[in-house]
Amino acid sequence: MRIWTCGGEIVSAPESYVAHMWRSSDPKTKAKYKVGAGDAIKNRARAVKAHLGKWYDKTLTFPSFKEWRGKELDTSSITDGFKDLDCEDFEWYLNRFKHIYKDAGVLPEEVFQIEAITTSDDNDDEKEEESPLCLELDKMHWTNFGVADEIKLKKCSTSSGSSANEEARSIWWHKSSRLKDGSCCGSLRAWNTDQCIDGRNPKKEVKKLESYTCNLDAGQEAILQPSVEDEGEYLLTIGRADSHLCVSIDQDSLKVVECQEATKWRKRNGFTPIEFELLSDKTKSEWKTAR
Repeated sequence: MRIWTCGGEIVSAPESYVAHMWRSSDPKTKAKYKVGAGDAIKNRARAVKAHLGKWYDKTLTFPSFKEWRGKELDTSSITDGFKDLDCEDFEWYLNRFKHIYKDAGVLPEEVFQIEAITTSDDNDDEKEEESPLCLELDKMHWTNFGVADEIKLKKCSTSSGSSANEEARSIWWHKSSRLKDGSCCGSLRAWNTDQCIDGRNPKKEVKKLESYTCNLDAGQEAILQPSVEDEGEYLLTIGRADSHLCVSIDQDSLKVVECQEATKWRKRNGFTPIEFELLSDKTKSEWKTAR
């Protein structure tokens, strides 16, 4: 990022080689410095503050950076090095690579919970619902792990907006991944993770829904398809556009079924996350229009 914003370019050189020295018991490979407790995360925070500007506020919402809220960080050793280079800001970088951040949905305009609609009796004037259940990654929490997980029904969150940042839960979702025409979006991604709903090869009657590391060029794999009958209700379809199935509830678990048999879903407590709010009005307008 530093190279791009300060006027450089990174290009592919297929015939190049990069050497790496592994540290061992050999004195020649021994480190000539010591890393103190907490220094690594501090240096990461300093780098973010120096190069990402106001997006540092987003960084502070991550659990590992919470200790730096309200604390001063001296970034002069970084900023002094490029103050005369006329570097662009982080928003320029986001727009330079908007095919990733906008078109692939990495920087979302909206995040939301995906709630199962479990209304019991359609003939009752006042429909009673059980405790609402939402889709959530089973083991992962609010971070990026880079491995697959299972998606399960768990109790929905009552949080929304900034309070959702305080929850170490991957219960929030957003649209992600480019369609074949390059536009967004053909998948559903767990917010602040690299995990998308796995719709690559759904099989009917399977009683399990998994995630996998998002493929940003996946095309259509998992979408909330608006219901024809009921506004604000959706079918959760998985698979390609020409051969898809739907995710439904089977007692307290999930099941892949034909869409005409499937449970309907709704978006719950949707809000605009801080990373989108930090964009300028001009960029917000352009990105919203294009979605």
